[in-house]
Amino acid sequence: MSAVRQSAGKPKKQIDPYRRRLYGKIEVAKKELGLDDEAYRDVIAAQFPGKTSRTQLGTGQLVDLIEHFKSLGFKPRRAAPKRAGRKNLAGSDTARKMRALWISLYHLGVISDPSESALGAFIKRQAKVDDAAFVTPEQGYKVIEALKFWAAREAGVDWSAFNVGYREFIERPRHRVLQAQWKILHGGNFDHIALCMWAEKFIQSPCKMSWTHLTDKQADRAIEALGAKVRALKGGTK
Repeated sequence: MSAVRQSAGKPKKQIDPYRRRLYGKIEVAKKELGLDDEAYRDVIAAQFPGKTSRTQLGTGQLVDLIEHFKSLGFKPRRAAPKRAGRKNLAGSDTARKMRALWISLYHLGVISDPSESALGAFIKRQAKVDDAAFVTPEQGYKVIEALKFWAAREAGVDWSAFNVGYREFIERPRHRVLQAQWKILHGGNFDHIALCMWAEKFIQSPCKMSWTHLTDKQADRAIEALGAKVRALKGGTK
């Protein structure tokens, strides 16, 4: 009887609001595509070897799973917003950049709410528009620069391009976020070799590599992993 009481009193693990939204989309996709539990697990296993459940996937992998469902015919439906600016942002390059920067701020421990609605509210304050889904390119640029400035000021992100050769520079914003995360976790110090070794182990690379050579997907996974550590260090939600 006492064991039952203890079990009943155990607090439930809190789910990240952003992950909860992704879970909801996955459930809708599963129903619309007519996938039973076995077929659903098979899809996950095929896309992510060794995984059979959404709870085993990282946030970036959940997004990839939804994109795969879209390739199979899933068409997300947009619910009518209660207020202007509460619906999903458009899928333009500008909107994707704003969304990526917003999630980066979450993984840098700067914001606590990575949701679309929170980003929409920020965009409305910056661009002075009634509906965040219809910002102009000029307004979008202003929002992107504001988000980058925020990340630089609060988390020390250096957005400059990487020098990869004689007069050759490459923009790698994901890797700059990784660099800033590493510095946050190590008292402001940055050790290139230490991050290389961590990256090799994290992606299970069979050979020596530089963290600057991570693919976009690998970098997204690394940012998410380090983000959990950053938020834990700052006292936020893991």
